Amino acid sequence: MKKFDKRYIYYNLVSDFFGSIFVSFILCKDLVYNENDILSMSSNYLLIPAILSIVIYIFFITYRILYYNASGYLLAEKQIECNRGVVFKKRSVLDYSKINAINKKQNLIQRIFGIAILTIDSGSTNTSHQAEITIIEKSRIVDELLYNLQILREGGVVSKETNNNPVKEEEVLLSEESSLYHFTSKKKWLYVLINIVSVLFFTVVIGVVCSSIISICNIFLELDMFSSFGDFILTSISIVSGILVFISFISFLGCMIQAFVGYYDFKIIKRANDIQISYGFLERHTNTFGFDRIKGVKIKQSLVQRMLGFASIHLEVIGYANNNGNNNIEIGVLVPFCKFCEVNKILQAVLPDYLPQDKNYSAISYFPFISWFSLFLLVIVSIISILVVINFIIFNISLMLMVAVIFAILGCGLLVYIVELINAYLNFKTSGIAFNNDKVTVYSGGMNKTITVFKTINLVSVEDITTPLRKRKGIITLVLHLKTNSYSNEIKVQIQKDSLTTQLENLLVL
Repeated sequence: MKKFDKRYIYYNLVSDFFGSIFVSFILCKDLVYNENDILSMSSNYLLIPAILSIVIYIFFITYRILYYNASGYLLAEKQIECNRGVVFKKRSVLDYSKINAINKKQNLIQRIFGIAILTIDSGSTNTSHQAEITIIEKSRIVDELLYNLQILREGGVVSKETNNNPVKEEEVLLSEESSLYHFTSKKKWLYVLINIVSVLFFTVVIGVVCSSIISICNIFLELDMFSSFGDFILTSISIVSGILVFISFISFLGCMIQAFVGYYDFKIIKRANDIQISYGFLERHTNTFGFDRIKGVKIKQSLVQRMLGFASIHLEVIGYANNNGNNNIEIGVLVPFCKFCEVNKILQAVLPDYLPQDKNYSAISYFPFISWFSLFLLVIVSIISILVVINFIIFNISLMLMVAVIFAILGCGLLVYIVELINAYLNFKTSGIAFNNDKVTVYSGGMNKTITVFKTINLVSVEDITTPLRKRKGIITLVLHLKTNSYSNEIKVQIQKDSLTTQLENLLVL
């Protein structure tokens, strides 16, 4: 069994050095700072943290060496084997034919040391929280393993000549070299602006409401109607407004980092039965999986994107997880940003089986989209209003102040209700479904619209939800359960005719 590359130890010596200093500083914080929270530079105060950091660093080094000696991998005739762990040793065996996804990850420091992390996932529900196989090797060897495992998964044989041959890209789509799609700096800036406008849209709405309340409070303060309570409201709203501005600024920075650093050198490589997505500067991801493992395609649009005619395309991959034990959200990005009119062209080139169908069954009633929310909001506002009245009566607070607070509660409730009315209307106009023997297309979402396309072979069950009133009117909500892990295995089709249940159930026996 071949061991992991030794540079894994050297790489961790660097990261663990800073980690040991940080841990020792946290543990000895009270010793480093004096009673006035001023950093003490006395050698007596710094000696203990220094010794503690050395001890922790030695512990890290010992663990890395033990992990290296206990870990390794083997490409056998029919399966790949992997051992790893120190205290809890784990041995994983995965048949080549059951490999779901093969993924390479490499951060900036790992690139300096020339190593990469390879994760191999079966897509099993029982192990959906993590990949079964993790290999730490030289970047060049990881590239060879990626190529060889793709051959072995298809039932091929890897020879010495195959190992020596460089990985060949048979077809490159949506990359910087292709004329089909360019994720250029111009589009990245547009992507940033669209996202920040989405954040600012709701920030401005809340800001207008806050400004209106501040103006009203100023009037009441001038009339001495609120006294110190009015000062409290003004201060609170000013703080909230400042927080909203700060959040908007942070969102802008986050969008810039995601566009220019997270999606750096974004490209898609299409081979015979595989698709490979690679992106990132500080941490380079190379995700490879078979077309047969794709559960569906999602075309997403925020409210601002809908108004301006842009969209993003995402993939749903069966049972996929990253090597950190968490679902890897970024694996789902097929195209982070494009014009909505380009979606069909892109899917036709990459995934022609997942072209969305035009909706032929739409939602049949608007009221159910808002009914339960209306009842819930009414109950909440009523309870809060009653509690406020009771407290004001107990503490003998003036009637004018009580009325003002009640109107404020009702105003907030009305604002929330108006937003939900708009969302419910958009949801009503969007919701629908189209299907045939091969695939199903589901339209859903209010302010955030989603078009989901999946093959009927991945449909495992159909469930309908209704109430006595809706049942009399022939109205149901359909829940379609798909073949995937337990994290996201259902898609809802809102407010449809009850006859659709039988039609969709017929797809289960095809």
